[in-house]
Amino acid sequence: MVIGSDFMDIISDQTDVLKILPEAAVELCSALFRNSPAGIYITRNGKFIYTNIEFRRLTGFTQDELSGKDYLRLINPRYRQMPKQNLASLWEEDETSAHEFKITTKEGKKKWISEKITYLKYGGNWLTMGHWLDISEHHAVEKAWREAERRFQAAFEDLATGMCIISTDGIFLKANKSFFDMIGYDEKEVLESRFEDILHPEEHSATGDIMQLFLSLEKPEEPIQKRLICKDGRTIWVAMVISLIGDSEGAPSYFIAHISDITEHKRIEEGIKDEERLYRSLVDGSLEPIAVADLDCHLTHVSLKLLSLLGYTGSSELLGKKVESLVSSPEQENIETWILECLKQGTAASLECGVLKKDGSRLPAMLNVSWISNDKGAPMCIVISLKETAAPAPPATAPPTTAPPPAARQELSQHELALENTAAAVALVNEDTTIAMVNTAFEKLSGYPRGEVQGKKSWVEFVAREDLNRLKRYHLLRRLDPGTAPDTYEFKFADKDGNTRDVRITVSPVPGTNRTVATLSDVTRANHEKLANNLVQLEKTISGTIEAIAKIVEMRDPYTSGHQERVSELSGAIAREMGLAEDRIKGIVMAGKTYDIGKVYIPAELLSKPGRLNAIEYQIIQAHAQGSYDILKSIDFPWPVAEIALQHQERLDGSGYPHGLTGENIMLEAKILMVADVVEAMVAHRPFRPSLGIDAALEELSKNSGILYDADVVAACIKLFREKGFKFKRAEDYA
Repeated sequence: MVIGSDFMDIISDQTDVLKILPEAAVELCSALFRNSPAGIYITRNGKFIYTNIEFRRLTGFTQDELSGKDYLRLINPRYRQMPKQNLASLWEEDETSAHEFKITTKEGKKKWISEKITYLKYGGNWLTMGHWLDISEHHAVEKAWREAERRFQAAFEDLATGMCIISTDGIFLKANKSFFDMIGYDEKEVLESRFEDILHPEEHSATGDIMQLFLSLEKPEEPIQKRLICKDGRTIWVAMVISLIGDSEGAPSYFIAHISDITEHKRIEEGIKDEERLYRSLVDGSLEPIAVADLDCHLTHVSLKLLSLLGYTGSSELLGKKVESLVSSPEQENIETWILECLKQGTAASLECGVLKKDGSRLPAMLNVSWISNDKGAPMCIVISLKETAAPAPPATAPPTTAPPPAARQELSQHELALENTAAAVALVNEDTTIAMVNTAFEKLSGYPRGEVQGKKSWVEFVAREDLNRLKRYHLLRRLDPGTAPDTYEFKFADKDGNTRDVRITVSPVPGTNRTVATLSDVTRANHEKLANNLVQLEKTISGTIEAIAKIVEMRDPYTSGHQERVSELSGAIAREMGLAEDRIKGIVMAGKTYDIGKVYIPAELLSKPGRLNAIEYQIIQAHAQGSYDILKSIDFPWPVAEIALQHQERLDGSGYPHGLTGENIMLEAKILMVADVVEAMVAHRPFRPSLGIDAALEELSKNSGILYDADVVAACIKLFREKGFKFKRAEDYA
């Protein structure tokens, strides 16, 4: 029999191969079957009579174990009808067919197989010959892509804001329901059309090529505002956040645009601006000297006429100052109380007083007070107009105050007695905020003897600066709309030495008078204890959240159980070795326990795959860093945990992912985490390899110090292992 090189040597253009081939058929077919990359079998009446080496490798069975056995026994039960159906169609159509199904190997593993079959007649019997190819990896990747596509599609459609995918040529490739609802077009009318088709004509001239605008955006996360034309002809304002997506080589591929309808916001904004411009023009252009103040009596607008009258060159010299700065003594002391009384009574009023000019001279004038109300009738701002008078104003006529009625005066001794018999600090406060009476407990709380307080100090002098405006507002509400004013609240009380403490105050009106009784209790210690308890509880809550997140990852990736805990342990040790602040170390430890949470988006079969990942699978795995960020950013950690997780796979030279950051653009916390992650991964056992050992891990760090990994972080890590004998708490994991 002629075969191999001898067989090939005798073949020429004149050779009748059909005459030679039968002589070599047996050995030639045997060689082809034996060396085929596909698994090949031959069955008679559904029983194996021949299998090649690749078929036996795929199934794990030997030839003796397969001979005479039923072909269908290898196929998972739910797929056993498929080969029969395909064989029937093969006979009918007289051509080869391909189908896919699952098999179970001798070791119990599941594999996806693509099969092609044909039939032949030999020795009067019909034989079936099949070719098997292992497509398990293809199926896993395809499944992962289908799941990723399903999740993206669900998220895409469920967004409350409009979302579009637009090609670099400006053509709509995809859009969600929210976008179609926003512009009134249906899907068929939008897809394959251009973005410019719905852009307002004035926006074309204002922006030029919209695609060039998209490409030129340096900060795609910052919204740009544009006008769009809806199907019904309406113009709407939208805010757009544009993200450019590149292909595998970094070239621009398409844009993702998040589009929100801000028409109503824009309308309100423009209305406020128009109202503000009108308001300012009315004040500035007034022929009368006018000033406008807020309800705390701070000046917010002044007319040009007023500036001229008082000798000021610009409004900045007055804006923000109190109304009392416009008048001279003695009116200055009670002017605000008088204004608030006018608001309470709901009646505009006039006061003859002296007005202070910029040079300090006194100008006799008539001060008129009115106000502007909101749509509910409540005062919104105070309007003050001045009119110069011919004669000098009376020298010492203070604004009127309301004195307590005689009945109240007769009861003062009883009030005084009641105050002294109360253990809490108590003050009797006049309507103009002056303190009429205090008890011994108030003296102890404030540090002042009552002689320095009663009739001489306002209650506002005991309020810390950060709480002053709030308490003034409460005081005003009690006079204008008592039902809306709180009667019990907390604030910081300032004593004679300038120290502050937390107090709880209860304010009660004195019947038959315009006075109030303020009862104060020191709650500083209670607040501190409550704060401490809250902090402890917060830390417990955060720790519990972290543990839950870590368990989720371990459930998805059991082969790396404890990986995050050990990375967290090493990260904290490196940060401490580098001398970082304790609070910053806590943030790094927390990030170490959660940074892999994004693996919940990765198919479990990829996480536990024993062999090397192909390019597509590796891209899917890389998505876990972004996935971790997307999950963690919604948790209000006191540290930048989400950003640390996002950057932990970056490298100094830009070779990392997901954003290819370099050098100083990577957070120090992420640089620490990446080193700890590399060390733990190399020294731990994995399903596809044994531990590489700590020496190999430290060698990797030394070799790439300053290239991939931060040199200071590497030095600290090596020092921990080489000089300080650092060991993971569960060292047996690395035995």
